[in-house]
Amino acid sequence: MKISRSNGIQLFLNNFSKLQNRKKLNVNQNLIQDKYIHSDTSLMKTYGKNQFNKTRCSDADLDMINFNYISIFKQKGEKVDTIAVGNNEYLKKDLPSVNPNRCNEIKASNNKVVINNGQYYKYQDNSGKTHTFTCTYNKLSQPYSDQLAGRQNNESFNIGKFWNILSTDATYVNSYYSTDEQKQYLSDAGVKEGFFSVQVGKNKQNYFYSPNGKNGVIERQSEYDSTYKMLTKGTALFNKYEVGSVFKFGGKEYVLNEQKRLDIPYGEDIFDFEFPKMEVNV
Repeated sequence: MKISRSNGIQLFLNNFSKLQNRKKLNVNQNLIQDKYIHSDTSLMKTYGKNQFNKTRCSDADLDMINFNYISIFKQKGEKVDTIAVGNNEYLKKDLPSVNPNRCNEIKASNNKVVINNGQYYKYQDNSGKTHTFTCTYNKLSQPYSDQLAGRQNNESFNIGKFWNILSTDATYVNSYYSTDEQKQYLSDAGVKEGFFSVQVGKNKQNYFYSPNGKNGVIERQSEYDSTYKMLTKGTALFNKYEVGSVFKFGGKEYVLNEQKRLDIPYGEDIFDFEFPKMEVNV
């Protein structure tokens, strides 16, 4: 077939048009692929996954993390680097500290220290540093959000452990805390000499605070009662002493009567004592 100039130009234009369409198709395919790659966030939303939240964690979500973390565990909301509350997901390292203004002070009222579940608490140490705590599941501890963010510290741990021990059984308190440390914590909480109690969540114990106690400054009330009964009802220990012997308790003098007993008022500091010297016959 003979191709004229006009036919040749028309054939060239047709081929050029086809080439342009192929280029457009390739460009559109690339655009579609790029859109797919960069639309990860929208896909997460479409399939109902948690949206990563780069904004500051709200007080309400922080409370959920600190007081309901077991529920979050059950819902598999905690991952290696993030934790999810509802549809919000936060980086653990970015979780904020609890505002001390939202915290109650650890303070005694009528010599009773009461620390309630579901509340924040604070304590300021001698250096002026403020430690924040949560009371969760009958335990005083650093907020879980602080633990996730890597803000754990031994000082806060020891403060929380002190009150946890007293709320259950103070048998080993002398093993962990010096006499001065015990006095400091009690004094800062406003605990006065005499009977006092500590309650953390549902755990509660009663004690007697003896600042100058010979065996320790904190004694269980049951120990006080048994010792008081021995002193006022008589004990074989007194058989070694003459009637009229003078004993001191809490700096006050008490005379051993004819029944070999001591007339001591209940509530006196019987752990701060001084017995008369025994005469030794040579």
